Amino acid sequence: MSVVRVGMRTDSCRVLGPGDRAVLWVHGCERGCPGCIGVSLAEGAFEEVTPQELANWYLGTRAEGLTISGGEPMLQAAALAQMVQAIRMQRDCGTIVYTGYTYEELQDLARTDEGIAAFLGCIDLLVDGPYVEELNDNVAYRGSSNQRLIALTDRYRQELRTYYEAATGREVEMRLAGSRMMLVGVPGREQAAMWREMAGRA
Repeated sequence: MSVVRVGMRTDSCRVLGPGDRAVLWVHGCERGCPGCIGVSLAEGAFEEVTPQELANWYLGTRAEGLTISGGEPMLQAAALAQMVQAIRMQRDCGTIVYTGYTYEELQDLARTDEGIAAFLGCIDLLVDGPYVEELNDNVAYRGSSNQRLIALTDRYRQELRTYYEAATGREVEMRLAGSRMMLVGVPGREQAAMWREMAGRA
């Protein structure tokens, strides 16, 4: 049975795409990009959840869409595709995915990897490319300027010309989940430094 290794999730977020979104951060990444804010999602604790259980979680929220980040979602592409497909059998769901792969790399991989091909078919907006610390210019919605926002369907194409291009700077949300503190969003340099200081004191 397929499972998704989940690092974190939240029912509601307004800083990772249009509207009020559920966000799923998957666990596991092999890139080790210097300065990455999500180190705990590569090395820390995680839970294993089936695609159907995650679909049921999303369907129990009032979210207007789903954003998937990590970690590296493409390492679990087949299971994530199953999750989105299960959601869409019951409810329309716009899907945004952050990945360290470029779109061109994913197109090549999809020729032989059915899971990646299926997952690409579920994604409306792809934010692609590895995080490059030297290119972190505080542009909204992406970690560094080499990363692109690519509309794979028409769902968010208009938002690329309005919601995304009109944004100035970065916004984050901070949450307490039980005994765990979460930073939600793509932090700017100063926000990331503040978060690391706070986490070091915790």
